[in-house]
Amino acid sequence: MARTTVDIDTPVLQEIKNLGRAEGKSLGRLVSELLSEALGHRITEQEEFTMDWFHQDMGALIEIGDKDELYPAMDNNGP
Repeated sequence: MARTTVDIDTPVLQEIKNLGRAEGKSLGRLVSELLSEALGHRITEQEEFTMDWFHQDMGALIEIGDKDELYPAMDNNGP
């Protein structure tokens, strides 16, 4: 496990220590679990983003399979 120093607000640290005592877990173990859970929620929230997508038939102005119709449209920047 990696070791690091983190500045934690005093009230937050006290709550974590109280929770650790209640659950019989070390400070490091509890902080790792809580951070892992918080990161999991954050990632899930990002993945839940959806975009409303709509489509409709716009009606082709030319038949792109017909080269006699397609090439003049391409040369003139439109049908």
